[in-house]
Amino acid sequence: MKFKIIIDATTIRKKQDGLSQYIIGLINNLPASSFEEFEFILLINPGVDREELSAALQSGKFTILTKKISSIGPKRDWDMFWFLLKNKNKFHLFHSTSNQYPFFLKNGIATIHDIIFSKYLDAPWWTFNFAKNYLHRIIKNSLFKSAAVIAVSAATKNELSAQYKLSSKINNKIHVIYEGWEHLLLEKADKEILPLVKSFGNYLFYVGGSRVHKNLSGLISGFIVARDKLPVNIKLIISGDIQYIKPEDKKLVNEVNKDGEKIVFTGFVSNGALQTIFKNADAFVFPTFHEGFGIPVLESFYFKKPLLCSNTTSLPEIAGDAALYFDPANPADIAKTIIFFYNNPDIWQSLIEKGQERLRLFSWKITGEKTIALYKEILLKSI
Repeated sequence: MKFKIIIDATTIRKKQDGLSQYIIGLINNLPASSFEEFEFILLINPGVDREELSAALQSGKFTILTKKISSIGPKRDWDMFWFLLKNKNKFHLFHSTSNQYPFFLKNGIATIHDIIFSKYLDAPWWTFNFAKNYLHRIIKNSLFKSAAVIAVSAATKNELSAQYKLSSKINNKIHVIYEGWEHLLLEKADKEILPLVKSFGNYLFYVGGSRVHKNLSGLISGFIVARDKLPVNIKLIISGDIQYIKPEDKKLVNEVNKDGEKIVFTGFVSNGALQTIFKNADAFVFPTFHEGFGIPVLESFYFKKPLLCSNTTSLPEIAGDAALYFDPANPADIAKTIIFFYNNPDIWQSLIEKGQERLRLFSWKITGEKTIALYKEILLKSI
């Protein structure tokens, strides 16, 4: 008899995001031998169309279970309650791959990617306290009701331990399993936008969201401070969602761009376009206040770009000695690092080479292998 393991893929979105990439990276890199020991059941929402997911779904290796389940919030808890009630005898282990481990599930595997909400939360004032308390409750539920917890970095594990004052027993349930980067191998650069990218000239590149913890304000302010001491052709290119950017930051950008664009917002671009922009950048700059892991660090290494990076949370753990670090809360320090980078081109190649060395430490293949080892450990205890 094969053990039946449900891998929760109901939080995969059509748009590119870190959580979707984690789930797809995991299911596409489970060791081939594990399919002889386990029956893997993918729980997915109907109508999710992702090219990277399609290969897994069509491989025939997985049993597909389609169920409409909300991706987040109290509605998800209710949906999961009914799903677990109706299917409680149909699996031996449930792997919750998002932060929202089901309230009514005991002895599953929880995954905690970060607790960014404990310090930074984009929520209207009238829902702030409710949202924060609810999210804390979810994390506590994960820690105490699960058989094991996957944290995506030691920094996240340490934060959990400190935030919730965990006993050694609960702390020992937390297993650090890093994320990977091989999803980048599937993408091809979009050469059609190359003329546009070349028109940017020399530039620093940032890709990501604009939520408060991503610290676009600090990046914009730091670049503006550095601008007068940089060659006149240096630009800052920002890709991704900017819906949360502050009005005062937009005003700053408009002022800077009056005499020609120095800060360029591309909005969302295709993965192919993203590769082209990445490959032609001078460096990647990552000003975030808080990351559970930080896949853009690995993307920077993969594209052989020097990394200018915050010195907070998981980032030094992932980037090691392959980055120039700054204090993200200090725009003057961000500016100082940018100026130092451009004034010392002799270090660029060294940063790239160190990044290549760091990249070898991470892999979705390793993620899959360590996750399977954890499945076995938990299932053996249940026999």
